[in-house]
Amino acid sequence: MIKVSKETLDRMEKNCPGIGKDVDYFERANLPACPKCGSEDTANVGCGVIGRTINIAGATTKFKLIPNGPKPGEYFCNACEKFFNSK
Repeated sequence: MIKVSKETLDRMEKNCPGIGKDVDYFERANLPACPKCGSEDTANVGCGVIGRTINIAGATTKFKLIPNGPKPGEYFCNACEKFFNSK
């Protein structure tokens, strides 16, 4: 789900051309439900804190950013806050 206004997305696009397409990619992603709690409010997990990924993580709930690898899981559940892998 988008967490920022259209105006914020437009500002982000001016600073990082193409970021709107990146956010849209995650928004359209068909992610698995959490195997622990069953929630469909899940996110892809990315490693590395750089401006672009920080902005993407701030704009959508479907991208979870962690500072360093290895990833604790392929996906993150926003409801129970657990990492998991697809099966």
